[in-house]
Amino acid sequence: MKRQTNDSERLIEEASFSGVILPSPEWKTLDHIGRNARITYRVRVQCAATYYNTTCTTFCRPRNDQFGHYTCGPQGEKICLNGWTGDNCEKAICKPGCDPVHGTCQQPGECE
Repeated sequence: MKRQTNDSERLIEEASFSGVILPSPEWKTLDHIGRNARITYRVRVQCAATYYNTTCTTFCRPRNDQFGHYTCGPQGEKICLNGWTGDNCEKAICKPGCDPVHGTCQQPGECE
């Protein structure tokens, strides 16, 4: 009868890390010196594509629709496309000379 070996019987050493590694494009080298082996490994943390800052909590996804007209800066700040303003770059900048009280525009550079 063939005896099965489980993973714990083949395990030479295991390592764990407890600490903070902030998002960065740089790799961090960690060492573990155990009873049976030394393990050197490299790790890095990267935010998901639409999350920014050192805790990956700033969300920004570029858009160009009725909800906003912007791209995202390196820290997740909204950068309005030309002709748009507002917190979400949702307000069109009317053409110069458009009456600020009676004039409006739906697209940049217009005046109604």
